[in-house]
Amino acid sequence: MKRIFTIPVALLLTSGIFLPGHLTIAQSPQKMSYQALIRNNNNSLVTSATVSMRISILQASPTGTAVYVETQTASTNVNGLVTIEIGTGVTANNFGIINWANGPYFIKTETDPSGGTNYTITGTSQLLSVPYALFAKSAESVSGVIPEIQNLADVIAVNNSANGQIKNLTEPTEKQDAVTKAYVDELKEQINELQVSAGIKIKDADGNVYAIVNIGSQTWMAENLKTSRYHDGTPIPLVTSNTDWSNLESPGYCWYNNDEANYKNTRGALYNWYTVAIGKLCPAAWHVPSDAEWTTLTDYLINNGYGYEGSGNDIAKSMAATSGWYNSGIAGTVGNDQTSNNSSGFSAIACGYRDADNGGFGNLNFDSFWWTATEIDPGNGWTRKFNSSSSLVDRIDGFNNKQSGFSVRCLKD
Repeated sequence: MKRIFTIPVALLLTSGIFLPGHLTIAQSPQKMSYQALIRNNNNSLVTSATVSMRISILQASPTGTAVYVETQTASTNVNGLVTIEIGTGVTANNFGIINWANGPYFIKTETDPSGGTNYTITGTSQLLSVPYALFAKSAESVSGVIPEIQNLADVIAVNNSANGQIKNLTEPTEKQDAVTKAYVDELKEQINELQVSAGIKIKDADGNVYAIVNIGSQTWMAENLKTSRYHDGTPIPLVTSNTDWSNLESPGYCWYNNDEANYKNTRGALYNWYTVAIGKLCPAAWHVPSDAEWTTLTDYLINNGYGYEGSGNDIAKSMAATSGWYNSGIAGTVGNDQTSNNSSGFSAIACGYRDADNGGFGNLNFDSFWWTATEIDPGNGWTRKFNSSSSLVDRIDGFNNKQSGFSVRCLKD
């Protein structure tokens, strides 16, 4: 029997829910994102294919009444993952009038892997987290218990905060906001675990979860490493003293400016080369790339039209994130005041470094250095460098002292 592996959590298309900032509950979009892994009757992933889908929202049970039905045509990626926005398909129904308070609800997906209307792959999963922002739209003038988060609080008064708005998601100042943050954090953790299980993300020894990206024949982390332990669980020494850092000839790591709170999740950690040399820094089945493997990456981008004008070796713009860089006051630029497009998905960000000579920190938002696993000589290792005033990815054979604190990206074995 053909089957569909579904990620049974609807992802709200309200970016404020998942990112630090503000969420205006009353202005929720009438759609939600849904992801599924498509497998055929041989249990093989259906990759890079156009598929057609019929999506039904069922009320009360997996065989309940369909309160909403739509059809869509979508494409699976190289991992067999399809992503759609429920609420935007072809339908005679009105997604906006679903009463989310009258759950439970289930999503039934029927798929034709050939793109027609012979829906041979079927899957049904419960909406364990009825879309909070959508539900809140109908509750924006009501104080009371929201069923979807009863396990997190006795009562949540949606309209207690000004205009039904979460004022500070990162450090909430009001009780109902704190509970909502806990709810969202729990939902994020569920999604991360499902994506790790599906091979869409990777987890390190500390439990940090990373996005990944396929570039050519390689699979890279799309974020900087931030683990404090090797993949066998052995702790890596955290070194905060400038003097101790500059004298260190053994493994060590730190956070930029010794400020974990502000830089761990946005920039990752800084490691010396002795940490890299242990060979266990990346998660199991991943490794710190060699100098040659970095060259494979940059050669692929150069040879496949990732130069800023579609050709050439000015590929840094295609690898740089669209924020986290300084150039003439314009965020997200790498050279010549042209905005980075991050078309490769590598998402490089300017993380600065820690100096080998004095242990000081420098060049945040201007530079990033990434270690390779390749030694130049007993005192130095090869690196790659991005600079906010250059559109090139530099292969550096100087300023590479092994005591330096640089970023690390991991590559799948």
